[in-house]
Amino acid sequence: MRVRTSEYVKSAHDIPHQGNIRRLTGMGNPHQQLEGLAREKERLQKQRSIWLAKARRLEDRIAQLDSQARALLERAEPSIREAGEEVPYPLPR
Repeated sequence: MRVRTSEYVKSAHDIPHQGNIRRLTGMGNPHQQLEGLAREKERLQKQRSIWLAKARRLEDRIAQLDSQARALLERAEPSIREAGEEVPYPLPR
């Protein structure tokens, strides 16, 4: 006869009961699930607004760089044409 070790013997922790049924099935009170979904939606909306603000700042910075490059090219255009050099900064057309 084989002796069962503690590895094979079920304990009270292995039996589903009210406290761990929600964790086992991923389901719980529908109100709690709805609240969790609402919190997740708010978190994602906040994260989206942060990223959109960051994208707007980046676009503004790119526009500033383009205007600075355009102004610099306008001042340096005669000397660039004389030298026959190619402009290293690509400007949007």
